[in-house]
Amino acid sequence: FHAGCVESYQMAAFLMAVCTRGMTNAEAADMTKAMVKSGKISDLSQIRPNCPKVDKHSSGGTGDKVSLVLAPLVACFDIVVPMMS
Repeated sequence: FHAGCVESYQMAAFLMAVCTRGMTNAEAADMTKAMVKSGKISDLSQIRPNCPKVDKHSSGGTGDKVSLVLAPLVACFDIVVPMMS
């Protein structure tokens, strides 16, 4: 959609269908994988190579107070939180 390959009315219809009918676990997993592959993937393997890495993504906007609490909390468990978004 962001690349301009899908018309706005098509995306609106898709979103309405997902909101009203939901998605199966397989559909949600496939969509998530497609979204991951659609952007730039950063290689974070050199940052503490033996530790797991997670990112809490934020779509922006005001009032995102979850990241301020979640990142240090997760880091306490020896998990790398690069906060890329």
